[in-house]
Formats: sequence, structure tokens, C-alpha cells
Amino acid sequence: MGMSAVTSEAILFFGDRGVSKSMLFSDFEAILDGMVGVPEFAGEQIKGAYCLVNGGLQVVALTLFLIDFDDDGMADHTWNVPLRHLAEHGGPGPDMGVGPIRLACKSQCPVAWHQEKLWDPVMKPGANHFVFIRDAVKERGPKLGLFIDESSPTAHPAAPAQAVKQFSPTETVPPVVAPEPPVVQPQAQAQTVRDEKERLRIARTLKELRLRVQTMENKHKDEVDQLRYAHQTKEEILSTQLEKVLMQFKTLKSQNVALREQTDSLKSQVLSLNESLQEQMNHSDEHGSEIEILTEQYKIALEQRLDEERARLSETLHAKEMEVLNRDERIAALELELADARHEQIRSANTGAEKLLEKLQGLGLNFIAFHPGAGHISINAGEISDYMQNPIAFAARKCLVTEEHYRAWLRHYENPVCQVEIGGQPCGKRVIRVDAPNQFRPGQSDRNANRCQYCRSDTAIENVLKFR
Repeated sequence: MGMSAVTSEAILFFGDRGVSKSMLFSDFEAILDGMVGVPEFAGEQIKGAYCLVNGGLQVVALTLFLIDFDDDGMADHTWNVPLRHLAEHGGPGPDMGVGPIRLACKSQCPVAWHQEKLWDPVMKPGANHFVFIRDAVKERGPKLGLFIDESSPTAHPAAPAQAVKQFSPTETVPPVVAPEPPVVQPQAQAQTVRDEKERLRIARTLKELRLRVQTMENKHKDEVDQLRYAHQTKEEILSTQLEKVLMQFKTLKSQNVALREQTDSLKSQVLSLNESLQEQMNHSDEHGSEIEILTEQYKIALEQRLDEERARLSETLHAKEMEVLNRDERIAALELELADARHEQIRSANTGAEKLLEKLQGLGLNFIAFHPGAGHISINAGEISDYMQNPIAFAARKCLVTEEHYRAWLRHYENPVCQVEIGGQPCGKRVIRVDAPNQFRPGQSDRNANRCQYCRSDTAIENVLKFR
């Protein structure tokens, strides 16, 4: 008996231990409209699954999506993912009872700019999301009110086998009728049927394995990109701090040199005075003892003055150092206040425009921007202001690289030539272009040392460029 063509729509939400909440798609639309909230999801990003279910409570299409909830448990009002469209145009997925399903996830998204709003399933033994979905639909489908085709053999559990009837000695036992002999299928035809079933089973298994491998590769790539981005950010912060420390060291070194020059000047003055006193002593032998006393007193007074001058200069130097540190902190605070003021001014100026953009987005319009390396980027109404301030930095964050790294890659992408300097000028010969920003290595990807050391031709590079 064939399956019913009537389907139902259900939404499943996932927690740490499988499906945590389920509802009809109409109830989910009420959440999106802001009519009701979900307090248990407050302040979290939740994984959800849009399920298209047939009359036998079997899943025929899936869309695995992500959705954010605010601190009050209300869904993100800018969220706009066409779940039904993605499910109907998704790629092949695993067999969940009625052949391969249609699956839309991060690894196979039919609409590119919605990819960041989807997630990839886990298919490990004991933690398989497809098993969680299949069991949840079977168990909760009747309670949710999903359509059930009574004529479907999978709509209800199999009825228990009836108990064998016991006959008493007084009852008449019905005559036993010999069963008809089964029709023996030819061996060749049976082997062909078995081969066809085995081929279909292997094909389904290969599709599931390909999906699992692609999911694992995407997860590993995202983790590597996140680590690389964190490393680059930390490296830039450390470089900035090092430059600041070196600048302070140079300032203190120059001040130390000035103090040494002052000390040398004072010493020369002392020597000059000593020489003058010595001359006076030679010309005034009769006043020798008095001059010696005066000389000794002058030396003591001069040493005290030198000590006082050193102490004063040390205090002055320390005060200057503290003044420099306080000035740097004040400059940083003022720059932060200035950036906040500019951001607030831009946000205030664009309030009317943002409301208009939010209305347009509420009508189903998407704001898409194309940047090399990042592709088509979906921009929410709340992100328009940040994008307009610095589109390059916005695209760099989407590519998980820093702005400087993205600009260097963009120059290489637009003009892939060798940057090794020969006689003060770059080589200018073509090199293999790197198409992904996070795979670009400044100083390596845009150079060809083998070609530029003695300006030799590289046959392998020429062949690759001709092919491209």
C-alpha cells in the first residue's frame, strides 16, 4: 500500500541530551511573530530541525537551522530563514524509512547566503541526530497532532500476535489443510534481485558516509579558522604592546643620556673650581691653611649640592615617567570615548534608516553584499551601520582573518604577481593566486624565490598558470 501524499510540518529543538522541545510549525511561526516566548531558551543560540513528515510519521525532508533568543526568551526578530524552501530543495540525506530524505544543512545549503544560519548533524553511534529526530517524531507525533494515515503500515506499531487457541477434548478439531507449495523463483532472477538490493544499500551507505565526511571536514575547517583568527589577533595585540614598550624605552634612554650630560657638566665645573682653588693656594701660601679649610668646606657643600641635584633630577624623571603613562592612558580613554561618540552619532543619524531597513527585512527582503573571498554575505538590519563604516573589516570578520590580512590578500587576489624586490623594484612575474583569504601567507604566497633569485624560469609554475 503506498504512502499518503499529505505531509505535516514539525519543529524540534535540541539540548545536550537530544530533543528538548517539539511543536507544530504553526506554533513556531507564533514565536517568530513575537506573540509568545520560550523562557527556557533565554539568552542562548538553539539548534532546531524543521521536519516534513508523511502520513506514516516518517521524515521525508529536513532543514537544520540555528536561532537566537534574547534575555527575555523572545526569538530574534531579524531571523528570516525559508525553512520550507530549503527543505524542498535540499540535497540527498540518509534513509530514514522511505528512501533518502532531502536534507539542508551547513554542508549542503541550496541558498548560499543562508549557510551561516544552518548547522551540521552529528552521526556518531549513541549521539546520532537523525536517530533522535526519527524517534522523537514517532513518539511525539500523535501528541503534537501530526497527520496520520490510518492505512499506512508504519502509522501504528505492529499488533501483537494472537495467542494460540487451546482446544478441549470435547471440541472438534478442524481438519488440517495442507498448504500450497510455494512458487520457486528461478535462481538467476533471485540473484539479480539480491544484487539490486545490495547495490541500493551500498549506494545509500556511500551517500551517508560522504555526508558524514563532509560534515567532519567543515567542522575541522571552522575550528582551524577560529584558532588561526585568534592567533592572528593575539599576535597583533602583542606586537602593538611591544612597540609601545620600545617607544617608552627609547624615551627613557634619551632622558638618561640627558641626565648623564648634565652630570658630566657638573663634574667639569667641579674640576674647574678645583683648578682655580689650586692656583689661589699657590699664590697665597700665607693663607694656605685657611684656603684648605675653605676648599674642604666648598667640596662638602658642592657634594651636597650634587646629591640634592641628583635627587631632584631623579624625582623629575620619575614624575615625567608617570606623566607619560597617565597621558597614554588618558589618550586611550579619549580615543575610546571618541569612537563611542562617533558610533552613537552614526547610530542616531541612521535610526530612521534602520527602522525602514527592519521593515523591509520583515517583509522578507535580504540585504546581500559580495566581497571576494567571503562570497555573498547576508547583512541584518542591525549590522548595516557597522558594514557602512568599514565594509572591508566586515568582510574580513566573515572570512575569519584580520583586516590587514584581508587587505594584503585582496591586493594579491586582484594582481597575483611576485613581490620579491630586484634592484628596488618588485619582480612582477605572475604567481599562483590563492583564492581563500585564510590560506594566504603574506611574504610566502605572493613570492617565488626560485624564480627571483637568479631570474630563472620555473617550468612547473608556467604550466600551472597556462592551465589556469
